Parts: sequence; structure tokens; C-alpha cells
Amino acid sequence: MATDLVLSASSVATFLRCGQQWYYAYVANIKRPPNVKQAIGLASHGAVEYNMRQKVTSTMDAPLDEVLDAFSDSWDGMGPDIEGDEDLDPEKGKDNGIKIVRKHHAEVAPAIQPLYVEEEVHFDINGIPYSGTVDLVDSKHRVRDLKTTGRTPPKGRSHLLQMTGYAIGFRQATGLIEAEVMLDYFIYYKKNLPKYLPIASGGPVEDRHIGTFAKIVTDVHDQIMAGRFLPNGIEGTACSWCGYRDICPAYKEYRT
Repeated sequence: MATDLVLSASSVATFLRCGQQWYYAYVANIKRPPNVKQAIGLASHGAVEYNMRQKVTSTMDAPLDEVLDAFSDSWDGMGPDIEGDEDLDPEKGKDNGIKIVRKHHAEVAPAIQPLYVEEEVHFDINGIPYSGTVDLVDSKHRVRDLKTTGRTPPKGRSHLLQMTGYAIGFRQATGLIEAEVMLDYFIYYKKNLPKYLPIASGGPVEDRHIGTFAKIVTDVHDQIMAGRFLPNGIEGTACSWCGYRDICPAYKEYRT
């Protein structure tokens, strides 16, 4: 591995999910079209970003039609190769995404005044370069991220670890301490309308969580530099939607 490795929230999450998946994406640089669940997240994020960017200065939400157009532009920009699965085809996925954007515009966006949107951050953690893009910081100094999922997120605080890096970046960029970190979850189900579930830290990120974050980043860095790319996605659910299944020897062996 090259010594100029720079980690990010998405790359760390990918490695923890499956080291082999990380290898294909970041070393072999093999590109795959998004699956429908990824497309829902990307297009919903693009629509909310459009609204929040203009709201920084306008202080008003954009008309719903404009925000929905931003969603459609983002979805269509991913091309015709969005991969569906047995539970969700692209047409139904797009419909779910539109419902998410409508719900966010009606119930969540009116209470948010953004200060920063898509702000890039760069810092070192245990001497390891780390970068990312903070989705949103609102006027109450809450560091926020939009998440879409087809299942209820797990209980506990482990899923907030990914936000720790954004909180560190916010502190370094502004010299301020975040009020809290917050995940704005939208859960789409097969038959029901999307459910909004905000999950917040309830205060600034604690030192112990920063310590855990630093250990995780360090462990991931060390394994990558040592060339250890374990196919641990087989032990979880990553294989069910991974775009590299057709070329992954571990998955093929698992299926035989």
C-alpha cells in the first residue's frame, strides 16, 4: 500500500463492513453502478443538499417542486444501470426516495437553519490523515447527517461513531464545540410511508468516543498498510447487496 493513504468515514465504514470490498473499491479501483438502496440515499441527499445550500442565505426552504426536481436530476444522473434486488426494484426505489424528500421538506427542513453545507474537513488522528465532508451544521451547532435505510437502525450508540470524525473536523475548522451530533434517519418500508427517526448524541462528543474513534481508525489504517483485506462481509449482510459478488472468490466459495 502507498504511504499517502487518507482515510474517511466512507472508507473506514467500507473496510469494517468487508476488507475485500474495500480492496476492490479503493485499491483495484473497480467501479460498480449503485444498487437501488444506495441510489435512494444518494438522490435523497442531493435533494436535501440543494435545499439547504440555498437556505444558508435565503433562510427559506426552496419550493417542493424544485427540491423534487433536484432529486430526479440526481437519480437520473446515476444512469440506467441502477441495480435492483428481489425486495426493491429501481422504480419502487425512486418512489420511496420521493416520499422521503417530501417528508423531509414538510417535517424536518422547516426547523433547520443551516450554517454550513457540505463542508470539507481535514485533520490527523494518531498521525493518520483523515478527511471528510460534513453534510450539515445547523444554527444550533448540531452536526447532522441524513441517512436512508430499509430497516430500523440498531439500538445503542455505535452507529454514531461515524459522526465523531465530523465533530472533530467541525471543531478544528471553527474552533467551536458542537452542541451534539445527529443522524436524521428516514426508514422506508415495503408498504408504509417513510418514518423519520432522529438519533442524537444528546451533547458534545465525549472524549471516550473520540478515543474509540481514534483506535478504530488506527486499526483500519494498520490492516490496510499490512495488506490484510479479510472478506468479513460474509459474516454479515454486506454480500447481499455488494456489487463485487461476481468477482469475489470468497463469496463464490461461500455459495458453493
